Amino acid sequence: GVLRAHCERLARTVDSDERRQRHNGKPLACDPLNERNACGRRLEGKEWSSARKHNESCFLCQLFGNTSLASHFRIEDGYPKNPDAVRQEERNGVAIDRVFGSVAVGPFNYETVTAGEFQTSLHLKNFTLAQLGLLSLALRDLSAERVRIGFAKSRGLGVVTGKVTELTLRYPLCELDGEQLRFLGGKALDKSKLYGVGAFVAENEGYGYPSSDEVALPPNYGYIADEWLGVEVRAPSRDDAGADWQPLGRACVAQWKAVVEDGR
Repeated sequence: GVLRAHCERLARTVDSDERRQRHNGKPLACDPLNERNACGRRLEGKEWSSARKHNESCFLCQLFGNTSLASHFRIEDGYPKNPDAVRQEERNGVAIDRVFGSVAVGPFNYETVTAGEFQTSLHLKNFTLAQLGLLSLALRDLSAERVRIGFAKSRGLGVVTGKVTELTLRYPLCELDGEQLRFLGGKALDKSKLYGVGAFVAENEGYGYPSSDEVALPPNYGYIADEWLGVEVRAPSRDDAGADWQPLGRACVAQWKAVVEDGR
């Protein structure tokens, strides 16, 4: 929820009337509280194919889903990396009546975590490079402590620092034939480029993916065979600093910029 809300904030910041006009009035991020504007409300009850529902959804709903479209993004529960290092405190508070200035609710007690390191895993399937670029911006802001999570953020809580320890992009329908990268079926691909789902889906399938969904691979990145005969790309490790994922993120941000400027 925090990542989706921040991605929506980023999308609405750069969206414009001109871009929406080029894209038949469809915003980058719909308003889920507006019954006429929300993608889920518009698509409910429609006997359309999944491809058309995907194409009719806004950019954010194509990534995170809505009530008529499954999400491409999944996050696992976060657990303490070292439970003994987690520090919890109990604090008290009250809710103030905004009219009279008196206590409306309380006093009450709540628990907060003031120290500790938690780890989770993020999964993104069938992604476009523009989606990966927008998600990279959100992760950048999270790692820079620009995004707070949870309760009482305005009172100093929710400050977190994110770190990407590993980044792997898997292509199960591709293979390495010697030094040649191929899509299953024989189509040759450029090993110096990174591909999104738009490079593998035909335009006539109706999903609305960009056909030129590719960028140059950053230095020190490359394709390797995985244990299931597919291929994968891994971000280089920086020892204790985690994975060196930001060069790949910056490369994909260029595709996100193209969506904003060209209305694709």
